[in-house]
Amino acid sequence: MSNLPRIGIDIGTTSVKMVELVPAGKDKWKLVSAVSMPSIVGGVLANQNNLPAFSQILVKMKKEAGIKSQRAIVALPEEQVSSHIVELPLMSEAEAKQALQWQVEQYIPIPADRAVWSYQIIRKDQNAGGMEVLLVAAAKNLVNAYINIVEQAGLEVVAMETELMATSRSEVPTDYPLSLIVDVGSKSTDMGVIQKGQLVFARTVATAGEAFTRAIQSSLGLDAAQAEQYKNTYGFAADKLGGKLAEAMKPVLNVIATEIKKTVDFYTSKHSGQNIPLLTLSGGISVLPEMVGVLSGMVGMEVSVGNPFGKLVMDKNQIQTLSGSGPIYGVAIGLAMRDL
Repeated sequence: MSNLPRIGIDIGTTSVKMVELVPAGKDKWKLVSAVSMPSIVGGVLANQNNLPAFSQILVKMKKEAGIKSQRAIVALPEEQVSSHIVELPLMSEAEAKQALQWQVEQYIPIPADRAVWSYQIIRKDQNAGGMEVLLVAAAKNLVNAYINIVEQAGLEVVAMETELMATSRSEVPTDYPLSLIVDVGSKSTDMGVIQKGQLVFARTVATAGEAFTRAIQSSLGLDAAQAEQYKNTYGFAADKLGGKLAEAMKPVLNVIATEIKKTVDFYTSKHSGQNIPLLTLSGGISVLPEMVGVLSGMVGMEVSVGNPFGKLVMDKNQIQTLSGSGPIYGVAIGLAMRDL
């Protein structure tokens, strides 16, 4: 592992996050700085004019946080990345790469000449003579847009990966058994199976944080700002507002819970004898009052809230300043932890 500092950049729907870390021993990193600023409506690909505006945001963040490093790892939005498990006969890594070059269009919804793809061997079965490969692909125009934004801010892109890969690195303990991570964003919910610290299966569903807010609006007759405030303040607490808020949101959570169970069932049906008992919950929705208990009851799994600060060495001022901010920095921290 390089001891040089590295930057993690997460350009999200509602905010842009930048974190600088320095390795500080085995599975530990020292937090140098962390900063966030509001994002731009529409995101990266909505308008070409957004690209220089995003670059300026990164310049301001770098200056505000006093970040000196130039090496950045950048997240690609999970919902715009295609992830697929490919089953191949047992072969060398070089042979696997060659095989995938001929087969890649079978697995991704993007023409191969307009895509950037990579792969990782995640499982080898010597007895069965087969292996599983995680294939990840994204559109070239998406990748190029993110690279341009970061380079125009005077930084060097040294790696890119999906949001879920980064979050699992920062929030799931490496000694966990087979487990699930569920990251509930504003527009989509990302789910991934983690084995020995490695993402081995991923999928995205459209139901997420905004759906909870809309359910509250519709049920209680509130405007969007009020609904968002009530959601964050009272969550699923049954003794607040006569339980009306929890009842309004439960149908939305039930959709997410159903998709979680589908994910677990699909993976375990493919891997006989394996069980997924633990779920790490990430994203702003994870800290809603009573959220963990209600979701645990729905899915029949032990649920805990991910803590991206758990592997960081932080001073007292950082701990105080960033208290309660863990959910928004999970991706950026995981990116900066990536081994180069």
